[in-house]
Amino acid sequence: MKKLIIAAVISLSAVPAFAEPSCTPGDTQTPIWEAIKTFEDEGGQVIAFKINSGGCYEIYGSLDDTNMEVFFDPNTGEELERINA
Repeated sequence: MKKLIIAAVISLSAVPAFAEPSCTPGDTQTPIWEAIKTFEDEGGQVIAFKINSGGCYEIYGSLDDTNMEVFFDPNTGEELERINA
């Protein structure tokens, strides 16, 4: 029983760390290269990119020797969130 409670607490506390933003792609979307360019103009280096399960543009990269994930709204190209990895 004690192991079950510990496992539940650990799994519940890990959920916010993996929460990614969710987007609703519209009819007119910003090209993903514009999001990449925005990150590179800051001095960042893009390692990979994808459209996440929530429909947002997700860039994996590094900036100032810090690895991070950066999320962009596909409709506006606006940065939504950064997560240091």
